[in-house]
Amino acid sequence: MHNFEHQAMATRFLLTISGEEADYAQNVAQRCFQRLDELEEILSRFVAGSDISRINKLKADAQLALEHETWDVIKQAIQVQQWTQGTFDIGVAEHMNIFRAAKEGILNEFEMANALEKAQEEKLKASLYVDPEKPYFYCIQPGMLFDLGGIGKGYALDQLALLLQEIDIENYSISAGDSTLLARGAPEDAEHWTHSLASAKEQKNLSLKDITVSASGIFHQGNHIFDPRTGKNTAVSEFDRIWVACKKAAYSDAFSTGLYLHSVKEIESIVKNVEEITWVAYSQGGKLFSIDPNNVHLEG
Repeated sequence: MHNFEHQAMATRFLLTISGEEADYAQNVAQRCFQRLDELEEILSRFVAGSDISRINKLKADAQLALEHETWDVIKQAIQVQQWTQGTFDIGVAEHMNIFRAAKEGILNEFEMANALEKAQEEKLKASLYVDPEKPYFYCIQPGMLFDLGGIGKGYALDQLALLLQEIDIENYSISAGDSTLLARGAPEDAEHWTHSLASAKEQKNLSLKDITVSASGIFHQGNHIFDPRTGKNTAVSEFDRIWVACKKAAYSDAFSTGLYLHSVKEIESIVKNVEEITWVAYSQGGKLFSIDPNNVHLEG
């Protein structure tokens, strides 16, 4: 077992490779971390020349050729936005700027509320279009700013998985902070990777193989949650925390964010109709529950 760490996308990535020689595992990790840095240069809105930064600067009636990765992740984000009825939304960068300014004391609560209302009005007026057939982005009317914070790290894990597949690395796990874990194959002398879910009153153990799990408690502002559908931070979730398992990390990352604002009944309906979701677990009243159509059992 070889463990490697790398800082990128404002979080710590941990790569664990099993069943390879140490020198080779080190070289593989270096290639993975180089790929992470490349993705950050393309996808981060905080990098001046990134695709996302250039999208956010587009004027009316302008177009932009995109890197394939940007095009790919935006299309996946739009899919999740549709599946979650708008509770996942990458078009909220200006709202995030406002929350950051309030946290830093630049805006008081009244000023923050007014700024959020204005940002939401501009967002609703905006008209942006992603070509589904080729990597081009069109701005008909600006006003919406993109932030991939709820899907970008998961997408990066998927890209690393593709890289590792190309070089025949079969047994590994990769995590992006505490939010998303991707597991492939199994460690030596074991049949699966292990992962724990914990609430205030319980802890359950998971057996993971060829799956990703993401956790979220999105956009917390005090005791309230930001809702992209309204542009306000007055929503209240039923959950303390939520976990979503998918085959792709981009989807688990995004769904863990979007489903946090839904009821149990709504989540059950979404899971039933969206085959990309394998199972959902949530903490409610300090206890753990699951929505598990594939009968993945949580062990005590």
